[in-house]
Amino acid sequence: MKVTLIASAMLAITFNAFAAKTELVVGDQKGNARAVMSAAGELNNLPYEIKWYEFPNAAPLLESLNSQHLDAGLVGDGPLAFAVAAGAKIRAIQASQYLGNGLLVKKDSTVRNIADLRGKKVATVKGSSGQNMVLNALHQAGLPDDSVNFVFTTPAEATLALDNGAVDAVATWEPYVSFAVAQSGDRIAIDGKEAPVSNYLVATDSAISSKRTELSDFRQRLIRARAWGVAHPQEYANGIASLLRLPDNVALSKVQRENNAPVEDYALVAQRQQAAIDTFARSGLIKPGLQASSLVDASFFEKQGASKP
Repeated sequence: MKVTLIASAMLAITFNAFAAKTELVVGDQKGNARAVMSAAGELNNLPYEIKWYEFPNAAPLLESLNSQHLDAGLVGDGPLAFAVAAGAKIRAIQASQYLGNGLLVKKDSTVRNIADLRGKKVATVKGSSGQNMVLNALHQAGLPDDSVNFVFTTPAEATLALDNGAVDAVATWEPYVSFAVAQSGDRIAIDGKEAPVSNYLVATDSAISSKRTELSDFRQRLIRARAWGVAHPQEYANGIASLLRLPDNVALSKVQRENNAPVEDYALVAQRQQAAIDTFARSGLIKPGLQASSLVDASFFEKQGASKP
């Protein structure tokens, strides 16, 4: 009788512990976080459940965050600015340096730099890091925003439009850049490594309030995984190739081009985010006045050093 009571008590404790597990609902983009966290072993022994959803780009992911269907997600600094300016209640809680953007042209294209794009059609996603890259490059070259004709589409449709000659260039990111180079022989006319931006883990205000412990743990696991990915590109690429069904060479190129090294310096993160905000505001895509401090939650960042160039 005593053994039965003990067994029943242990079963009840186990059931209650399982039932009490919090669930984090996370939106990912083409294996942005899930692949590296899995390959690095950071998804093992989680004290909470994770429900993953894959998205083709940031726009639908941000819509799901704004409608409270997700707790957190992975997006770039341009899309974050665009979403918050439109009223989304989300903030960045972790940042990584992202170098994987690129302007693609056909191999025999005469486009060699941003000035060569004048009067050309550029396919990209509206409010994306790709559009941000082009607008910023135009500004640095002293060219007006209307120097190019943007054609807004999805990432997959953008590269297809380049293949069939409907556009002159595509402003996109990984793995679309590496796939187009490897499969279609396209050329990178402007390389994102020359203009580092931020790749974020963002969370809704409600999740930050109600699931801060879980988000903090997930954040630290992502930081460790990102650092592992930089140090072990081949192992990371193997995981990406399997998850996304990419050719091995495309997966390795994606990993190496992106970099995604964690950035804990809040001042640097805020500086880069403000640059993205200012680019979109200057172009009239969002209203002026938005501040990076309202988009990046400083309380999650351990270091707050001086700004870097």
